[in-house]
Amino acid sequence: MATESRWELSATTDEGTLDRILDLVGEMSAAEDVDEDTRMRFEVAVAEIAANVLEHAGDGEPVGLRFELRASPQRLEARFVDDGTPARVNLRGVEMPDVFADRGRGLAIALAALDELDYRRKHGNNMWHLVCYRGDEGGDAGDRPGDVDDDEV
Repeated sequence: MATESRWELSATTDEGTLDRILDLVGEMSAAEDVDEDTRMRFEVAVAEIAANVLEHAGDGEPVGLRFELRASPQRLEARFVDDGTPARVNLRGVEMPDVFADRGRGLAIALAALDELDYRRKHGNNMWHLVCYRGDEGGDAGDRPGDVDDDEV
């Protein structure tokens, strides 16, 4: 039976939180021998969601944050739970902004990099769930369920 490994960080956010999150992702990637493509997609998505949580959840103030990583032979998962203000987001409506826009790319980049991204507000907490399939199960955005392949049209 395949095993699942876990890493966790619980903290009140500060200027070093993003670095600690990315260090944990690096630790997991090394321990789990994650291939370069999967590691890059997952790390970029985690960084984008983490940056959004750090910037927006506390409206400039620290928030309580729990960050959890899970790795199995099939997938990598990250969960962010924070006690900040609710995120005003509709993941189905996220699009890459204009090339000249200064901001607003984070969620679009995360959605493109991941196989699954979910947000919900529950029990006064923001909850983000990120999934990146490993190896042949993951891949480009055109390979994900619901996407249309130009060759099939």
